[in-house]
Amino acid sequence: MTVYELKKNYQKHHPDGHFFDRQTLKFFGETESKMYVHKNKTAITDISGKKHHAYILSSMQRKHPCGPRRVYHYFDAETFDQIIT
Repeated sequence: MTVYELKKNYQKHHPDGHFFDRQTLKFFGETESKMYVHKNKTAITDISGKKHHAYILSSMQRKHPCGPRRVYHYFDAETFDQIIT
């Protein structure tokens, strides 16, 4: 799975979603070219206790209030919902 495949699947399943919108990425100081998807999916539990198999999207937030930092976003491997942990 590449970043561009993840974006395409996310937008297919969530046509009104804003995660990959240009303005959203700009707000956080992120760029698609600096993102990558980890090779292996992971088992993760969301904040409500539900378990998922998920893709891990790694990105660098350059406009984070505490300075630049690497962040990880999780997307369900079947529904492409963003998982909040």
